[in-house]
Amino acid sequence: MIKNLNNNLGEVVIIIFIVAFILFIAINPSKFKSIDDFKGKQLHKGGHYIGKILSTSKKNFDHTQKLEFKYLNQFIKDNKLSKNGFPFIIHTSHSEESIQYIIAIPIVHCPENTLPLKFVCNYFPKQDVLAVIHEGYLHDRYKGWEMLENEVAKQNIKIFNAPFEVFWKGAEQSKDSTTWLTGLYYPIQ
Repeated sequence: MIKNLNNNLGEVVIIIFIVAFILFIAINPSKFKSIDDFKGKQLHKGGHYIGKILSTSKKNFDHTQKLEFKYLNQFIKDNKLSKNGFPFIIHTSHSEESIQYIIAIPIVHCPENTLPLKFVCNYFPKQDVLAVIHEGYLHDRYKGWEMLENEVAKQNIKIFNAPFEVFWKGAEQSKDSTTWLTGLYYPIQ
């Protein structure tokens, strides 16, 4: 009988916790949403980067790029290259099914040795960009990209180069996804 009472008490505690959590989310929904802030025209400084050319399905994009960034960081460490900024992705093309892109990390200079297959080391040009700062989890950053597309159309701006995103603060720095910061950029003329 005491065992059943303990089990029932445990179930009641779990139910109270779940109800309290749902009420907290209902009362404070803004704490669990991402924020996209349009910053307008800015100058992106550019510089050398090392990267890897990839193509994945949209469904696997976030998972694949996380793994590939780990491999790229290991390559940088193994080859004693000096990082010079935050990781970023250059979006070279996309369709309904797949995304082609380059994961990249800024470095001081390109290595002189031969790079592995699909690796590149290039200079990213200094350029004017339209910018949106996305704060929060990455799965819904498409809203920020939509903001940029709308501004480009509204202002009749010509896009100069491939769009890119810079990961200023992510899972590596904080487990709290509401504090993650990503810059979304459309290079313009």
